[in-house]
Formats: sequence, structure tokens, C-alpha cells
Amino acid sequence: MKKLGIALVVLVAMAATLTACGGDDDVNAGDLNLVNPGTLTVCTDSPYRPMEFEENGEFTGFDMDLMRAIADDMGLELAVNNTGFDPITSGIAMESDQCDIAAASITITPDREENIDFSDPYFTADQSLLVANSSGITDLAGFAGKNLGVQTGTTGELYAQENAPSDATLVSYENPGDIFTAIAAGDIEGVLQDIVPNADYALTHDDVTIVETYPTNEQYGLAVKEEGAEDLLVAVNDELAKLKDNGTYQEIYDKWF
Repeated sequence: MKKLGIALVVLVAMAATLTACGGDDDVNAGDLNLVNPGTLTVCTDSPYRPMEFEENGEFTGFDMDLMRAIADDMGLELAVNNTGFDPITSGIAMESDQCDIAAASITITPDREENIDFSDPYFTADQSLLVANSSGITDLAGFAGKNLGVQTGTTGELYAQENAPSDATLVSYENPGDIFTAIAAGDIEGVLQDIVPNADYALTHDDVTIVETYPTNEQYGLAVKEEGAEDLLVAVNDELAKLKDNGTYQEIYDKWF
């Protein structure tokens, strides 16, 4: 009887522990070391249509809708800080508590993994070449002696450095929106970057064309700082899996693509 009584006590204690740990799908936000308690603060690099941009005073786009769904399911508010790309990929934005996590169409690369930790991949993209129709250029080789626009610190810039003609002038822009302003003004003849923003721009501008795509099979990931965000990363990966399983991810994808 004594042994039975001890066994019952152990079973009751185990049941209580399991109930406390696994009986509720809500994330314990207090364990996530958030910059602002109750709020998931996201760094981004806007505008980068259709992934992240502002409309009617609110950040929207594929990445932003995805982060909003993640925050909602975690029982958190969403705040967005438009920091730019370099502070994100260097890790400075997260280390300096400008945000908890970054969503900015960030390709997962070994170099970046030296500064930041990535979530599971959530999007696949290739590189592309957008040209002004007036340029007469039909491929990357045609940029010999011409100006080619890229965004600073991106895999598109790296691809151009490695594959554009040696006498092409690569014009690098910090702000992703400035690159389209430049091609519209005639400052550059083309843009080499991820196909997503190039395709979005080409859909609404008849004076440009995507002439080449380069299958790089790049994987986008959400980024957190290297130390101190382990619990947050686990929670976000769980949310990504859940959103894919329940169809929410596909709904967001279909909305933007």
C-alpha cells in the first residue's frame, strides 16, 4: 500500500507537470526575452515589393503578413522597425535590441550565419535581370560598358560581381526602392536582384522587361541574434510548421503571388 501510495503521488505530479507544459498551445511570451514584452518586434528593409512595403501607413507584403500571422498565433502584438539590410545581416539590429527578429527576404548563406541565426527556410527564390526596354540589352553580357543596378550587401550584388562583364559598372544602392527610381530616371540600364521584386515591378511598368533568370535556388530565412534568442527561434520554427500545416501559409502566398 505504501508503494502504491507513492506511485499515485508520482503519477499525479507528472500529470500536473504535463498539463502545465503541454496543455495550452499559447507560447509563454515571458520566456522569449522580447525587446518589448507582449510584442514581437520585427526588423525589415522596406520597400521591397511584394515582400515588405508600406501602404496606408502600415507595413504589408508577404513577409509582413507571415510575421503578423506568427505573432497573432503566439498571442503577441506586432511592431515593425525599418532598419535597412546591412544592420540586419550583420546582426547589429538584433544585438542592439532594435528588434527581436528580422524578416527582409534574407537569403540564408554561410557568411551571414557567422553573424545571425536563421529560422527554417520559408521561401525559395532565384536571381533575375530586369532591363529598360530602351537599352536594347537582352542578356547580362550586354552590360559591357553599361550601368547595372544592385542592392548593397545582397546575393544579387554578389552574383553580379561574379558574372557581369568586367567592364560593367555596378551601381550599388542601400535603399531597395532607390534602385527602381534609378532605372526609371535612366541612371542605370538594368537591375540584377531577386526575381520577386523585379517581377512585381515589371508587372506594373511597360518600359522594362525581365530578360534572364538565374536558378540559384536561394532559401529565405527569418533572422535572430546568435545568442539569447534560442527559445524564440524554436517558437518561430514551430509557428512556421503550423502555418504550413493548417493552410495559412498557402493563403498568404496565394494573396501575393
